[in-house]
Amino acid sequence: MTKHYNIIGDIHGRKCWKELVQDDCVNVFVGDYFDPYEKIPYEQLMQNFRDIIAYKESHPKTVLLYGNHDLHYLSDADRSSRYDALHAEQNKQFFLEHQHLFTGIAFAFGKYLVTHAGVTKEWYEKEFGEYHGKRPFLVAKDINELWQHNKLEFSFRANVTLPLDLYGESSTHSPAWIRPWVLAEHNLFTGTPYKQIFGHTQIDDITTIDDNLICVDCLGTTQKSYKI
Repeated sequence: MTKHYNIIGDIHGRKCWKELVQDDCVNVFVGDYFDPYEKIPYEQLMQNFRDIIAYKESHPKTVLLYGNHDLHYLSDADRSSRYDALHAEQNKQFFLEHQHLFTGIAFAFGKYLVTHAGVTKEWYEKEFGEYHGKRPFLVAKDINELWQHNKLEFSFRANVTLPLDLYGESSTHSPAWIRPWVLAEHNLFTGTPYKQIFGHTQIDDITTIDDNLICVDCLGTTQKSYKI
């Protein structure tokens, strides 16, 4: 029986994921569970995250990835916008208590690689050496092993190279930070049959770029997931 995958964009405290998950699919969350754009009480934010964790526990095939708004609680690296200093320690402890339920930074199936923001050739080759057309599964393995050993390699300041880059526009940024218009010019999979799915940058609807990049960070405007 063919598996189907359901990719869900950046959560930021939103509850709409409950209508988007499909029990007959492998549901993949691309990260960013806290730091809402809207005014959401903290207890409601935390309960929403508890509900995601409970869904993962009852549906073990569910994939939970980390984004930059999770990284700044986990590793004390960069502080993204809307960082919640008041609840930072509580968030960190909750992530640590449940880290065994997270896949890491990357997940792959078939010809698809899913990360929070996408993988550039420059960042991958800086970390792992020349890319020789590795399949997405092996790329995800490399990335998650690095995450386990050195979380700071995914931070903003470890990868910024352009002067005045405050947003993620250096081509050397990690899969937690790169912006889609930069990713489109520096896509790791250019010239291959492989595709990337990512969130991180808010868009109005699920968007395909150059036929092999799919951005799913649309929950703030269009409450859709991307099913394959």
